[in-house]
Amino acid sequence: MSLSIDFEDWLAFGTSVISDSNGRQGVLSSRIRPQTGTSLVGRAYCVRVVVGDSASLHQALEVVPSGSVLVVDAGGFADRAVWGEVLTAAAQHRGVVGAVIDGAIRDVAAIRRRGFPVYSISISAAGPHKASGGEWGAGVSCGGVSVNTGDLIVADEDGVVVVPWESREVIAAAARANMRREEKLIAQIRAGLSTAEYFGLTRQGPDKDGRATTVSEAGPKATSPHSGETT
Repeated sequence: MSLSIDFEDWLAFGTSVISDSNGRQGVLSSRIRPQTGTSLVGRAYCVRVVVGDSASLHQALEVVPSGSVLVVDAGGFADRAVWGEVLTAAAQHRGVVGAVIDGAIRDVAAIRRRGFPVYSISISAAGPHKASGGEWGAGVSCGGVSVNTGDLIVADEDGVVVVPWESREVIAAAARANMRREEKLIAQIRAGLSTAEYFGLTRQGPDKDGRATTVSEAGPKATSPHSGETT
């Protein structure tokens, strides 16, 4: 299979459709949220820091490829920032398009003014140490999901998803099909179809004991507009 897939296509799919098209996998923890109000897409460059220490981030920015999204395993520590305005300026100078951080950031107003997308679990005024340790360029765990350098990262208001690079064409094809299915479903809803009917959840009358029953066998089971599976 060979498809022409632009990064902008992935933003158009959105993280919800991408997740559904990948078996509802690859979604980072909901603790990781947009802090600067902008979406992002790009290939991951992974960094692991020592908790509360930003040294490896400064070192990684010496070699990170332009167009990358920094994916940072900061240990999920919420009370000491490992990212701020200085690192943002350095990242933008290197052509980095955004950062996803399983940890805290600060200088949020300044980062917003720069238009740099950052997703993190928290904001903390406490700054980082700059000692040593950590690594970059290998895989990490971020938000409970394994991410490899080179994987595709898409993030928007709904969250952050990772798409294994080798699976991108299959997932993109599924996402296109799912978007078409969803558009068709919405048109059917406007024409009077109920969602309960579509998903095979038609509620029938009371049983012999007077209790309401929900029977999915009332008719042919419908398929999810995203996954192709019965839901």
